[in-house]
Amino acid sequence: MKSEPINDIRRRFKKEWLLIAIDKMDEKRTVPLAGHVLAHSAHRDDVYRAMMDHQGLDLVIYSEDTLPAGYATAF
Repeated sequence: MKSEPINDIRRRFKKEWLLIAIDKMDEKRTVPLAGHVLAHSAHRDDVYRAMMDHQGLDLVIYSEDTLPAGYATAF
């Protein structure tokens, strides 16, 4: 699969949850820079189920800057 910048992936999949295999990291800031899409869905649970089938450094994100109502983030 073709690796592409994370921001490009987010723009391509509007209002969807994304499972991304990370191909390139900014090691100093521990920020993912590029990867390839393993799964995407409007439903978070679909992406979480797909995540169970993969090993490695994967990222689950929502494509928009704000989460849908009823969701929160923790760091």
